[in-house]
Amino acid sequence: MKNLNEISEPQTGKKDNFYGDRSVVLSNKQLEMVLNNPLISDLYITDMGFYPNARNHYRKRKKGINQNILIYCVGGSGTVNIKDQVYQVTSDSYFIIPTGEPHSYWASEESPWSIYWVHFAGSKTQYFGRFCCQVIPISRTSNARIDDRINKFNELLTALEMGFSKENIEFVNLCLNNLLASFFYVDTFRSVKGIQSSDPVDLSIFYMQQNVNKCLKIEDIAAHVKLSESHLSKLFRNKTGSSPIDYFINLKMQEAIRLLTNKSLRIKEVAFKLGYSDQYYFTRIFTKQIGTSPASFIKTSRR
Repeated sequence: MKNLNEISEPQTGKKDNFYGDRSVVLSNKQLEMVLNNPLISDLYITDMGFYPNARNHYRKRKKGINQNILIYCVGGSGTVNIKDQVYQVTSDSYFIIPTGEPHSYWASEESPWSIYWVHFAGSKTQYFGRFCCQVIPISRTSNARIDDRINKFNELLTALEMGFSKENIEFVNLCLNNLLASFFYVDTFRSVKGIQSSDPVDLSIFYMQQNVNKCLKIEDIAAHVKLSESHLSKLFRNKTGSSPIDYFINLKMQEAIRLLTNKSLRIKEVAFKLGYSDQYYFTRIFTKQIGTSPASFIKTSRR
């Protein structure tokens, strides 16, 4: 990040229309249809597109706009200016400009950026503040799933280019949640496809999932990821807001719910499958975590 005085902002440039570009803008009538649809009105797209090698690209909005803007740079580089602070957005990184914030952005002269971009709004966006106004890199490694994310962008563009039917608009805006999640939760986005992270917290969670039928202790988990118990606990709490053991118990109770709901098992059998030799101890843990006893849960779910 630099001060605006340290870098020269262009005065003119192209707002759009680049060779090979794709872009879609919803009309006021179409947006009205979105806002009246409770299925998608809390998070929705207003515009989106792709600008390849966007030479001389420059946009300035002195009063900001009523949408958040996600700029995903997949090649070259560019600059974003907010409140006289400038941010260099390079390949394999993204930047979100929050709603209502005066801003400008432009492509590098030497290496113009290629960007996927989307304008999005809705009540959910108030919770995205921690991802705004910073350059967030997405490392291009063998397990990065860069192509999957780009394919998702292209799928949404194609769906909108097919026409603004109610089905197409609902499909695109429901998929927007998934697209944004691929940026906000990169480790999870990779791991759900069987790609393991090297992060010790992620490795700990994976270890817990594989051993949900056992009674693991903190020393077992710490030994598995080759960290001290205190160091792992600190990292774990910083990332998840929970201690490793509390997290593990929660995983066990999720599995208990699945077994109680989907299997014809007695409570004692579920307890045994989760590593609890004492049914009454299992019942106390379940009641504390879920807020109802296993027996009451079974009756409610069956009813």
